[in-house]
Amino acid sequence: MIKNLIKLMFVFIIAASISAPGFAFGKNHIDMEHSKEGIYIFKINTKKMGHKIKPYVAQNLTTTSDIYKNNENFALVVNGGFFDILTGAPVSYVKIDKKMVETPFSNQKLIENAGKSGRLEAILNRGEFRILENQKGELLFDMTGHFVPPMTGYTIKHSLQGGPLIYPNMNLENESFVIMQGGKVKFQAADVLKRRERTALALKNDILYIIIFTNQHKVTMNELKEFCKNLKVDKAMALDGGASTSLNYRNVEIYSSLTSQRRVKSFLVIEK
Repeated sequence: MIKNLIKLMFVFIIAASISAPGFAFGKNHIDMEHSKEGIYIFKINTKKMGHKIKPYVAQNLTTTSDIYKNNENFALVVNGGFFDILTGAPVSYVKIDKKMVETPFSNQKLIENAGKSGRLEAILNRGEFRILENQKGELLFDMTGHFVPPMTGYTIKHSLQGGPLIYPNMNLENESFVIMQGGKVKFQAADVLKRRERTALALKNDILYIIIFTNQHKVTMNELKEFCKNLKVDKAMALDGGASTSLNYRNVEIYSSLTSQRRVKSFLVIEK
């Protein structure tokens, strides 16, 4: 009986440490939790660090480790949106300082194939992480479909598309991650119905969450949604995952394979 009570208390403490709204940030306003093997949660105070958060696009495919180690001003680097692993051509939109630097329309193969299969509009409108700015220079953070106009009085300063949107609502068919036919799954992208490594972003009040599930704790997209629900976040979305899942912060280097990080095209960076 006593042993069971101790176990129950331990589970409660772990759960509380993940979902509790109060936590202590370090000097760089980034807090890291690694309470369970294979799960990492990074929390960034957007009130303090909002202007330090932005997408980054490499000229050629490269690793988060290379970007992190070659830029002394970066405190954290995490993999970003989808891309063609063979050519490096983008599958996701990326906007930096109000300029669109990556667009799926640069990927002619994607546009042609998605157009023929009727998936193009859904792929183009996949979920994106936005940093919006008003005329006073005040920032607002959001996650929504690419075609959704920004809030009144704000323009999109930075955006990084991935998908799918996870929480509070997730519709894998609307973002063409799943195609159903006759009540059965005809197609799935990004292994959304399988247990894989995942990279996700979430927002809660003034906190940006970066959530990583490594190959030590693979999850489906539905399991990731449930995890975000338990964190009681306001919104959540996925970035590229699977073998692309990678992050560097201080002495922490996360990768999905057993030996090294996959080379990717876009990233989300937190400057010092």
